[in-house]
Amino acid sequence: MVMRHTYGRREVLTRLAAATALTVLTASVAACADGAGTGGSPTARLTLAAPRDLAAGPRDPYFVHQSLGVWEPLVALDERLRPVPALATGWTSAEQGRKWTFRLREDVVFSDGSPLTAQAAVTSIQRLRAIAPRQSAYFSLDEGMEAAYGELTRLDAEENAVVFTLAEPVADLPAKLAGFFSMIQAPSAFTTGGDFAGDPVGTGPYTLASWTKGQRLELRANPRYRGPRPAYATVEVRTIPDANARVAALRAGEVDGLFDKGALLPGQVTAVAADPRYRVVQTPSALTHYLTFNSSRPPFSDPRLREAADLAIDRAGIARTLLAGTAAPGGAFLSPAFGDLAAPGITARHDPARARELVAAAGAPAEPVTILISSAETGQFPYTDIAEVLRAAFEDAGLPARVEVTEATKTAMEAGRYDVFLSAYSVPNGDPDYLFRRFLRSDAAWNVERRLGYRDTTFDGLIDRAAATGDAARRRELYHEAQRLLAADRPMTPLAYQANPVVTRAGVRGLTQTASYLVDLGRLEPAG
Repeated sequence: MVMRHTYGRREVLTRLAAATALTVLTASVAACADGAGTGGSPTARLTLAAPRDLAAGPRDPYFVHQSLGVWEPLVALDERLRPVPALATGWTSAEQGRKWTFRLREDVVFSDGSPLTAQAAVTSIQRLRAIAPRQSAYFSLDEGMEAAYGELTRLDAEENAVVFTLAEPVADLPAKLAGFFSMIQAPSAFTTGGDFAGDPVGTGPYTLASWTKGQRLELRANPRYRGPRPAYATVEVRTIPDANARVAALRAGEVDGLFDKGALLPGQVTAVAADPRYRVVQTPSALTHYLTFNSSRPPFSDPRLREAADLAIDRAGIARTLLAGTAAPGGAFLSPAFGDLAAPGITARHDPARARELVAAAGAPAEPVTILISSAETGQFPYTDIAEVLRAAFEDAGLPARVEVTEATKTAMEAGRYDVFLSAYSVPNGDPDYLFRRFLRSDAAWNVERRLGYRDTTFDGLIDRAAATGDAARRRELYHEAQRLLAADRPMTPLAYQANPVVTRAGVRGLTQTASYLVDLGRLEPAG
């Protein structure tokens, strides 16, 4: 289904005011009706809600999202996106980054009772490589898995260790492997073709007890988990795509919390956080709202018009109002969550007068430019309203525009039926090479298939050298240089860096969240 919107400037403001009033009214009315699930003695069952389906099924490379705590990776990430041990206790490199050895924990048993061995870990990773490329509801597997492993020539199981041997040096393999790319499940979980034979068989604090696609899933505490037993024996996770319905369910006591990407809309955070019945945790994340330009055709094949569109946008206003202070204005391509790898000194200017000058010099397009957004993301972020503000800003600069909302953004982009695409992206690991190589390298699948039209051998060389160098300072400077190049060329430009608010009722404590918006359900427990 495709919907097109074209509103006048006054109507944009009217719609935004109405949306804000509706959110406040919904919160106020629901607060009066609230009562159930906000007090009383703790139980062994917890009910949560998420905006998307966190169980994708046996054809998905992972079956379930990492946040559910069903499976664990070799390497995890800390709050600054740095690699830390998970199923691996540590790692060493040799041969200038061509050989990496990951030592395994010795106290781990899969939920089917089989032990974690080096061979079991190798089997799980080889299976990921064998089924690539394959789409996932979470993070897709790239052809050859080069985004995660580089040019892997050998993968060996040695005495309680997994050894990666690569044709070329990889500077930070632990960061590349962190999370989804080093998911470990028991060999019994998979068919010979790489699909899941049944339910996932992991090592985490929970197992998947049941699931109904698009509706709900149920987790049960894993009796074989090596760590402390979770406080909640059963966790139900409901899929509620509509943002107002999620908050209404929370206030009605139907769910005990909301988590995952976009759990609370920015406009809902203030009202929920002010209510003493709830605990809101808001942490910086790697999630960034990007505008992707179709530079393979006019009008945005002209760099002057990409610059004009960029200058027309009031990022600070969008972050302050539509994103309600839950985001910071975009600048450098990498989010500040990447620490010193994010290039300093890159800021996006808001200069409507200069934007109009550039459009006048280049010539306004004869047809309205299309601002494409996904209907799947409108329940996580206020993209319809943001897109309307972008449209108004473009038109003020002399770029007529229209907004198109569709379920099939991939199809539209591959057919070239868009000019600007608004969407949010994060990383499945701790290495920014994933973003550069997957989206913007000249031969990147996203770049080629979705008509970005960005071809720059200097950029390609920068990210290739950064991926191979073991000198941290040199690697940092190479990434800074690559981001300065992107800031000038604008194939993709960051609109805002998004924090990720999640919430539980006050009777639940232990809610934490990483920069990759992962929540550890095993740490949740009744308060008091």
